[in-house]
Amino acid sequence: MSLQEIYYIAEMLVGVAFIISLVFVAVELRQNTYITRSSLAAARAQQINWLMETFVTDENFREFYYKIEFEKAFDELDKKERHRAVAIGIRLSRPMLNELVAYHDGQISSDEFNALEVNIRRAKNRAFINAAYEYTKAGFSKKVQDHWESLQTVDGYRPRL
Repeated sequence: MSLQEIYYIAEMLVGVAFIISLVFVAVELRQNTYITRSSLAAARAQQINWLMETFVTDENFREFYYKIEFEKAFDELDKKERHRAVAIGIRLSRPMLNELVAYHDGQISSDEFNALEVNIRRAKNRAFINAAYEYTKAGFSKKVQDHWESLQTVDGYRPRL
């Protein structure tokens, strides 16, 4: 076998190896996207579970949340209550902001994104969420900030208990 024939065989093997490596990268990328989506869904479920469990098990929290949700305007709260309300708002808004980051990175589906936008629109009706957003927005890109700020609130939406 001549050197030129060996060269052509080696070239074919390199071509096949390149195609196999591309397939491998595609599979890894797909798995990474799935893991990211699963992680975001798990974080969303964990947040809801935390909120519901705290409602059920902590009467003080339940009364305070009801107060900031229905009874008092955010500006009427004393300094400690406002700080507590903002802390709750951060706990509720950061996962939504993180999902916006994932959306802009192409890591969540359009169905997940539609649900996220509805949740953000509803959350923006709450003064303590808006105060939390103002506190945390510097940690997110301009694109994420612009997207959050461009969303309109849901008119007349008030959660019912």
